[in-house]
Amino acid sequence: MILDGLILPSKYILGPATKILLLFTAAFCPAFRIVYAVIYSFPLCNYTTKISIFECVYTALEVIALSLAIVMVMFGFNLDYFKNFISTIELLSIESEGSTVQTMKRNRRRNTIILLLAFIGTIIVCTTYMEQEIRNLGHLKVILLAINEVCIAFGLFFLLNMTCNICICLQVAFNQINSQIAVLNETSNQMFNHSFHEIRNLRQKYSYAVRSTQNAEKLLRYFITLFYIEYFSFNIMNIVRSFEPKTHIDPIWLFVMLCQTIQLVILTYNLVSVNNLSRQGLEDLYELSFKLNSIHLYHENDIFIARMALSDVGFTFANLFTINNSFITSMFTLSLTLIIALASFIYN
Repeated sequence: MILDGLILPSKYILGPATKILLLFTAAFCPAFRIVYAVIYSFPLCNYTTKISIFECVYTALEVIALSLAIVMVMFGFNLDYFKNFISTIELLSIESEGSTVQTMKRNRRRNTIILLLAFIGTIIVCTTYMEQEIRNLGHLKVILLAINEVCIAFGLFFLLNMTCNICICLQVAFNQINSQIAVLNETSNQMFNHSFHEIRNLRQKYSYAVRSTQNAEKLLRYFITLFYIEYFSFNIMNIVRSFEPKTHIDPIWLFVMLCQTIQLVILTYNLVSVNNLSRQGLEDLYELSFKLNSIHLYHENDIFIARMALSDVGFTFANLFTINNSFITSMFTLSLTLIIALASFIYN
């Protein structure tokens, strides 16, 4: 069940098939595009005006992003962390409840449909744009570039879907623990003779969930970081370019931004949900402390509260910041500031 919904058949996920797929779509295809940019784009760069320099910077940024994607797949994507994630989360037996399985299937189906729509939209945009370039580049180059772009988009779709599915497993795990904490909090005082072992058992489960999150974070850390860097960098550049007086805003450009924003929203929602759910049981634990009548129970409960209150559970941006509500707000605020500053510098 944990390996279901990852595009590839579950029996191939932990084998070389995943690595081969990523090497082709996120390493070889970007390398092809880098070569094309070096041969056909960089020689056309003009450094006479601020606007032309900005266009060259955009091309250079694209090459840097593609290079980072290659490095990420070659050195920053270790499937051993995925194996550790699976072995640890299986200790929680999240597949044992029928309602939990149905929730996982429903959420996976929703995420896959949304990401698939964004992927199809990207293919449509790529096809439309390449048709306009046939006169300039010729049929063969356009076909090769179109296939290359579709492969890169599929690699992104695969990684986004994988990330969201892993997040769903973690969300279910933390939800299960939070529900058990809530049930324990509602237990009558006569039942508290068994609370010591119940609290310790919940602490153990929470530790498994945290370990699973840490393994998933190490697996996906560089992909998530690169995704946010690419999204905000390119969209800042694109929005700044739209401020140029002679710029005509193409509907294709708006559709591309829409597809990328859909991907950002669905990814961010799942990442932030993991962080939020990891702390959701804190209030129930605090209320539980009023009902405890033993120093040993107080001690167990205090340890649990202290661990849950750390708020460090979740995915990170380059292992620097935990991705939560504050992080997303800060990113959008910084982006808006950079857009205003760059537009003022270039066009005034």
